[in-house]
Amino acid sequence: MNISSINPNMYNNITMNQKEKIETESFEAALNQAQEKQDDKQLQESCREFEQYFVNQLFKEMRNTVHSDGLIPKSQGEKIFEDMLYEEYSTEISKGEGIGISQMLYKQLSKNI
Repeated sequence: MNISSINPNMYNNITMNQKEKIETESFEAALNQAQEKQDDKQLQESCREFEQYFVNQLFKEMRNTVHSDGLIPKSQGEKIFEDMLYEEYSTEISKGEGIGISQMLYKQLSKNI
């Protein structure tokens, strides 16, 4: 079986798209559940998770603007490490005050509860 035609970048894009779809669906489900139960804490947590996801996407897009035409190309392990690092950055940024998106989103959505 010849698998040489499988492009690892194509596999990564498919995997990332599936992960983003799952994250979006889980946020929507958590938000709906918080509104049904009228759970204030769960709504705040859902808003914080959305901010974390938003910041992570922001980092990914900013990273895509940087050209890496260096002497040594990045390995697959280095790319995975960068993804994990930026995911951790977005988690830390969204803790506490964050960038303010979660508070604005919470204020808007808490009116419905």
